[in-house]
Amino acid sequence: MLAGLISAALTSTEHATAAEPVFDLQAFSSEGAAVDVSRFSRYDLMSPGTHLMEIIVNGQPMGRREVTFLASDAQADAVPCVDRDLLLQLGVAPERIGTLLKASECPALADWLPAATSRVDAAALEWTVSLPQVYVRQLPRGFIDPSYWDEGINAGLLNYTLSTTRMTAGTGTDRAYLGLNAGLNVGRWRLRHQGAQTWDSATGQPPYQNTSTFAQRSLPVWQAQLRVGDSFSSGQILEGVRVRGLTLASDERMMAPSRQGYAPLVRGVAEGNATVTIRQNGYTLYETTVAPGPFEINDLPATGYGGDLTVSVTEVDGRRNTFTVPYSATPLLLRAGARQYHVSMGQVNQLGVSAGMPAMVQGTLAHGVADGLTVYGGGTGTQGYHQGKLGVAASTALGVWSLDATGSRTQLDGQGNRSGHSLGLGYYKSVPTSGTHFALGMYRYSTPGYFSLYDALSAQEGLRKGYGADRLARQKSRLDLNVSQQLGGGTLTLSGSSTAYWRRQQGRQTTFSVSYGATWKRLGWNVSMQRSRIEDTRLRDEERRSPREHSDALFFGDVGQRGRLDNRITLTLSMPVGAGLRAPTLSSTQHWDRGDRRGSQQQLGINGLLGEDASADYGVWASRSTAAGSRASAVNAYTGYRGEAVAMRLGYGQSSQGAQLAFSADGALVAHPDGLILSQSLGESAALVHAPNAQGAALNNGNARIGAGGYAVAPNLQAFRRNVVTLDPNGMPVDVELLESSQSVVPTLGALTLLRFKVASGRAVIVKARRDNGKPLPFAAQVFDEQGREVGVVGQASKAFVRDISDSGQLTVRWSDAADGRCVIVYQLPSRPSAERQRSAQVWEGRCVAIP
Repeated sequence: MLAGLISAALTSTEHATAAEPVFDLQAFSSEGAAVDVSRFSRYDLMSPGTHLMEIIVNGQPMGRREVTFLASDAQADAVPCVDRDLLLQLGVAPERIGTLLKASECPALADWLPAATSRVDAAALEWTVSLPQVYVRQLPRGFIDPSYWDEGINAGLLNYTLSTTRMTAGTGTDRAYLGLNAGLNVGRWRLRHQGAQTWDSATGQPPYQNTSTFAQRSLPVWQAQLRVGDSFSSGQILEGVRVRGLTLASDERMMAPSRQGYAPLVRGVAEGNATVTIRQNGYTLYETTVAPGPFEINDLPATGYGGDLTVSVTEVDGRRNTFTVPYSATPLLLRAGARQYHVSMGQVNQLGVSAGMPAMVQGTLAHGVADGLTVYGGGTGTQGYHQGKLGVAASTALGVWSLDATGSRTQLDGQGNRSGHSLGLGYYKSVPTSGTHFALGMYRYSTPGYFSLYDALSAQEGLRKGYGADRLARQKSRLDLNVSQQLGGGTLTLSGSSTAYWRRQQGRQTTFSVSYGATWKRLGWNVSMQRSRIEDTRLRDEERRSPREHSDALFFGDVGQRGRLDNRITLTLSMPVGAGLRAPTLSSTQHWDRGDRRGSQQQLGINGLLGEDASADYGVWASRSTAAGSRASAVNAYTGYRGEAVAMRLGYGQSSQGAQLAFSADGALVAHPDGLILSQSLGESAALVHAPNAQGAALNNGNARIGAGGYAVAPNLQAFRRNVVTLDPNGMPVDVELLESSQSVVPTLGALTLLRFKVASGRAVIVKARRDNGKPLPFAAQVFDEQGREVGVVGQASKAFVRDISDSGQLTVRWSDAADGRCVIVYQLPSRPSAERQRSAQVWEGRCVAIP
């Protein structure tokens, strides 16, 4: 505050040029004495030594790095020492770096590049460099030199998700789920494990599910990630599979944002406090509890491979609604000269493959051969199976097209070899001016002899169990369609999928939905229709008499499946009740079910946020439904809290079929060299913030605060990008001062970076004193303790805010070097425990006695 007031007094006089600012103390007091304020006239004075500086080159933040400063002969302050390595990190082109103009122990920037300039802000620890464009290495916009990347500290990390439900419907069921994502950081290596354990009172406890366990590190030179262990191969070009071995894959996150070219969004509607479970290829990816009404899940863990998501919504009475979310990669379209690759070598370690672990190698490559033209392909080889793929993606005036062809050869024990091919076509078009987005994926048409990698593994597994390979439901064709259009102030969306199978008994499965949503004044509304159809493939009477069809039925073990047609129309209305961001929202939902399942449901509820920081939320819903001539009603309520270290939710539902009580919690544990700390769930990278004694200071990244030990965790940082972590001093003890309030860092993937904030702490006292003659102490006079340390500055009204002084002693107030330019204050303060932090400054009044 005082520095701001002093800066406001900065003015030019007839004795000073514009480059030499002076202070006009008459702006603060008519008693202005001859105070020496020369120490305030320069903001760029730097002390010798090594300082961690924020470097800005041509207006572009580059990150923080240590810079050595030495005092020069020509200036009273220290200047940065610039060597060849530092020039390269500043972005100077290597061919532009010549020889030093003059030898020096501390070469200046101008000694290398005469036309370059720089400025140091000692208060903010910023070094701003201006380089002529001719010297600058041509780099992509947003590029950050790897020398600024922070690999972090050695630490142990654990993300957890816990959910439990108790249902009283029927015989009653208790269920629990624990999901773990553990890690250990040692140097540049990241050891990671993802697993889950479920328990059900009806079915017991299945074995612990080990989803992945691997060691990983970044390879900056190759812009790639290296993994060793159990992980999944890429599913962007070829089918992904769990592999135990080595994986090397390019990582575009290491590239500048301007050089960078997806888990899907899962939406649904819960009738009560429901449990949502998301699986992919047999593995449980995610499970949580949701409140009644529409829900949206946008934080699925990245698996790195394709495959549809199976979403199960378990209601309070035990009913389960299951649907599929298509998950397929978009056409690969890279910039000219760009490459993306993925190589996996090892053994297949896939769920459902019981006989050994066959060796496998899989590789993919995409290359931008020209502007708007990308060629991609790959191959897979494993025991009894070979696959190759080649495709092209092109950007045209009509949109982005992709076309690829895949061939496979599968060896089936006792049934010979099967060969076939699969053709895929994709089309994507976006027209921002009209708000139109169109995506068509024909995944795909396949010949009878074509086996995907999953098909081959499943067929070989079936043969080992005595099943025929033709029993497998292999896809014959698939069509995906997604369209969205801005229309009349709202958004119209259409999505659908239709899949046919070579196995006759499987039939065709088709599902699509259309919705339109908009806002009228404060009322939000959405109407949608969903339709799902499964073909009836039961044999007709005349077919049953066919010996061939009868033998097929005996071979497959069934005679087809019962067809099903489901239609649902949904109308949703919502409106805030009251004003302000935390005003509760009143919502109403109406469902009409037609087709094989007929009925309707009405739902009315209210939900909102609580607390100054909106860390708590709540909701209450009542619903009534009719189906097959029966009526039912239910009431659901929930409350949630997102704290500094954990997010929790408690829900209760009561219906005519029974009741459900659900609880979920998620958070993280971080073990670091100085101890253990609880945190919100960690993202791809995080920061451990250390600010000693600054308990209560809030982080801008999340709602965490510095704890009693001086630590807090910023849980969500973006890897290979510049992240700024800021501390808010509100809530800190008054005897603690942040000497810096923000730092920036560029973490590598999975890193836990350590950010040490400079903090000054000590007893805070407001000293009110006047001189012997009754006059106030001169404004901006310095205050020193008995050791000669400057502990404060005199402000207005003859008050000085001083810090870190002993319980008793004397303070010297100096405003000039003249004989009458100083006085002494002798003080005695009440004693207090040294560990006790102040919530307000003490006030002491006395006299400042002139020094004879």
